[in-house]
Parts: sequence; structure tokens; C-alpha cells
Amino acid sequence: MMILLIFILNTCLISTLMCLNDRLTHHVSLWRQRSFCFHCGHVLSGYDLIPILATCLTLGRCRYCQYKFGWHYGCLEFLGGLIGTWLFFEPRLWVTALLLFFMAIEDWALQRIHANLLLPWLVYLSWVHWAQTQLLIAGILGLACLFLIYCRQAMGSGDLPVLLTLALVTSATTLPLTLLLSAMLAYSYLRLKNAKSAPFVPFLLLGWLLSLGIEKAITVTL
Repeated sequence: MMILLIFILNTCLISTLMCLNDRLTHHVSLWRQRSFCFHCGHVLSGYDLIPILATCLTLGRCRYCQYKFGWHYGCLEFLGGLIGTWLFFEPRLWVTALLLFFMAIEDWALQRIHANLLLPWLVYLSWVHWAQTQLLIAGILGLACLFLIYCRQAMGSGDLPVLLTLALVTSATTLPLTLLLSAMLAYSYLRLKNAKSAPFVPFLLLGWLLSLGIEKAITVTL
């Protein structure tokens, strides 16, 4: 029963984060009280907002104007619920995953992120890891990122706090795997889409989650 409640909590959080991203994307005030269809403007009822279930019942369409908003909302709520339940009992990883999820969908939609939202979390993680090797690794990674951002212009400045956060919540052995998998995923996307640039935060999040899964699988096996 507890696991089910944690799953429901995480689906609600993921749904809320996607709602915030939609409002930022459409330049709608975050303080507007009621959710509404961005196509017809109709105010949504409470049962239109039930995570996963609402998408299934409406077949990914607005009930009022039949505008197709897609199945990705329900799919992300379901996957977010599973991943959030998996990480829930490790609070630093859980909070980091939620923050990076918001950054990832924002980066995918707008090609930019509100990276300053990570600063309080970075301050907390730096305090927790004070005098530990993870802080040193984060510092070295930060210097490398500054070189890539301002000298080579090979990455965006918003990626820096994301990478520093990952360095502070990831073990020294898992961080290189995270960066490798993220780079491979981003490169595959660029080749597949024949594009010259791509939002990197979504691939960082995927690479990090895959690395955590591999690390936990190895730990269980041993």
C-alpha cells in the first residue's frame, strides 16, 4: 500500500512539473488558478487532471475541442512514477531526479533552462559533501565545463549547474559512465535527426538514470 501511495505521489509531481513547463512554454502566468486547454481555453475539470488515467480515458485529446495533446503526458507520468518510487528512499537522488526532469522537459521545449533553480540545491549538496572527494571532482568538472562554455563554445552555460549537481550526487565511478552514456545518446540523436545541436539536459538525465540502474544491478549481483 505504501509503495502505491509513493507511486501516486510521484505521478502527481511529474504531472505538476509538466504543467509548469507548459505554462512557461506558452508564456502563461504560473499563478493562474485553474488549468485549461491551451488550444480552446476551456477550464479543465478535476478528473481531466488525474495522472495517467486522464490521458487513457481521453485518448490523448481535449474532451472539449478534441485537440490532440498526445500520449506522452501519460507515458511520462507513468515512467516518472516508477522512477520516482525507485529513488524515493534515497532523498538526494529523488529530489535531483525531479529537478532534472523539469530542466529536461524545459530544455527540450525551449532550448534553455532556468538553471538558477538548481543553485539552492547545489549549495546544500556542497555543504553535505564538504571535505569529500565528490566536491573536488565537481570543482574539476566545473573548470572543464567553463573552458567548453567560454573558450570552445561547445556547450550551454545552463548545463554547468546540471553537471555540478550530478557530480555531487553520483559516485566517482558512476559519473564517467553517466557522461559517456549521455554523450552517446546525444550523438545518436544528432545523427538520427541530422541536426547540428540538441538539448543536452534530457540526455544527461537519461544517461544518469541508466548509470544508476547499472550501478544498482551490479551491487545486487555482487
